[in-house]
Amino acid sequence: MTCPSPVLPAEFCALFAADWATPPALAVMLAGLLIASFARGYSGFGFSAILVASWSLVAPPSLPVAVAVMLEVSASVLQAASVWRSVDWRRIGLLLAGAVVCSPLGVLVLTLAAPSTVRLLIAALVLLCSCALLAGFRLEKPVGTAGQIGVGGVSGFVNGATAMGGLPVALFLAASSIAPATMRASFIAYFFALDILAGTLLAREGILGEQALVVALSCLPILVIGLLLGGRHFLSASPEEFRRHTLWLLVLLALIGFAKAILG
Repeated sequence: MTCPSPVLPAEFCALFAADWATPPALAVMLAGLLIASFARGYSGFGFSAILVASWSLVAPPSLPVAVAVMLEVSASVLQAASVWRSVDWRRIGLLLAGAVVCSPLGVLVLTLAAPSTVRLLIAALVLLCSCALLAGFRLEKPVGTAGQIGVGGVSGFVNGATAMGGLPVALFLAASSIAPATMRASFIAYFFALDILAGTLLAREGILGEQALVVALSCLPILVIGLLLGGRHFLSASPEEFRRHTLWLLVLLALIGFAKAILG
């Protein structure tokens, strides 16, 4: 497929010149981007998992991981003003403390080995726990400082290796008795810091290149549309609806993780 316009940057034109960049493949990427953006706008998480899973079906695996990290940061900036006051900053600080330690290990996995085994294990755990939460399981008492740091560590490792680090945190917060607005706002704040960290590590490893940056910039209009639609849907949802929809989204993402791990 040839470059659609001579005025586009060379890095973006190189994307269209790739053997895999057929019209059906680009349609899959567009649909995945819109669905991922809607999920992010509604729940505050799920963007990277959906984008990476859908784009990896048709594109080289390093491209969706790099683009997802940059668009997650952009989404957090766009949503910051509306959620700032609802963020549980102490909880986010503890989660990030663990993530900072373990993110480099996840990036190391991404650069040295295929992450399919990690993705499969995480998907299995998320699916099992999500089903338990849908059946009515709740954490009966607050998780302590060490436990929250541990959850952050798992999230950082998974995010560096597969860009799906939101799943452990989403699962943890869904099991906690916190208000939907606080849960969603905390997701958004957490991902902002987590993905800046992941982006720095990916850039150092040469994975975050010019083409990924140009592609991410071209995705911004669709990202904004999806965030607006998802945010509007969140405002009309009751607390119980939000929790139930969040858990079903986790189940869907776990199944996507299974499929991606099995299909490679």
